[in-house]
Amino acid sequence: MDFAEQFHGFDQNDQMDEKSFEKFKERMARAAKQIQAIKKEEKKRKKKEDELVKILLKFIQSSEKKDLVLLISRTIEKNIPANFILSIVLLGNEDIQRAVGEFLMLKTADGAPITDVSADEKALIFFSEDKSMPLKVRIEIDNWIKGIIYQASESPYRLLDTAYDVKETQKTPEEIEKEEETSVFGEIKKTKLKKIVGLSLVNLMAHIIYDFLMQNGIEEDMVKLKEFSEFLIKGILTKTRDDISNQKKLS
Repeated sequence: MDFAEQFHGFDQNDQMDEKSFEKFKERMARAAKQIQAIKKEEKKRKKKEDELVKILLKFIQSSEKKDLVLLISRTIEKNIPANFILSIVLLGNEDIQRAVGEFLMLKTADGAPITDVSADEKALIFFSEDKSMPLKVRIEIDNWIKGIIYQASESPYRLLDTAYDVKETQKTPEEIEKEEETSVFGEIKKTKLKKIVGLSLVNLMAHIIYDFLMQNGIEEDMVKLKEFSEFLIKGILTKTRDDISNQKKLS
């Protein structure tokens, strides 16, 4: 006996009316379709991730850029999504650009490819204000950053779970004083654990930008590039977290 037969076997006083039951079945059918769509999307994303991991591993095995290989390996060890790693490595690395093809192509909400993301848009980074830098370089960096932001939205939960390091830092005198006022055990620990942008991502991004600028005859201070990379990644992660929060509110 299936569920529907059992249902109709109930006493009239205990069961829904026929109209309510039909609405219930419609809701269940819609829910089943949503679950199927989610599973299909997860399978598609898993297949894409597998292909991108293969591209990364192939690059690591064949590249002569040993310093870059080491930096990429450290991000892989952190389990950072492959699409996010590759979106960073893309800048100035034509072999990677050819390998990833349409995997990391920017797309509109309906899935159509975006062929020009720079037209009439305000630049995202401080390089764009540097008029001594060639316009082509500024546009390429700007589009690169937009691509990284787009890829961050592909696996947002996993990215937020892997992109940070945990560092022990000193508590402020105010924090210590507040804990002393409320503590019932007496001894207060003067350090705390704090999440910071992962060093592996910062170093990788700074290295990529440095190499790209050198390819274009521009020498930049590595310290400045690391500061900028940390600022940029922090901004991308904050935006990713805000997008998740907004989606939850809408749903």
